[in-house]
Amino acid sequence: MNNNSGGNQSKRGFDRAYGGKQTEQARELWTYTQVNFAKIAEDMGALGLRVEQPADFAPALAKALAANRPVVIDVVTDIDALAPTAVT
Repeated sequence: MNNNSGGNQSKRGFDRAYGGKQTEQARELWTYTQVNFAKIAEDMGALGLRVEQPADFAPALAKALAANRPVVIDVVTDIDALAPTAVT
């Protein structure tokens, strides 16, 4: 799970709607407070793993694949990082 505290897959749409200059109020439409999804997974009976550093992902993935039960890997990412667009 990509946990960047927001739905910034919608950021470009909001940028277009606000002329590229969002207000803090507009940003509230696609951001949320920090959530530990690994903890939520644990509370629901799954294995929850939280990754905050890139080097920790491979060991977490190995642990998840060996778990033999439902797993959530909560990968904390930068909210301002955007994938390149497929279509311009």
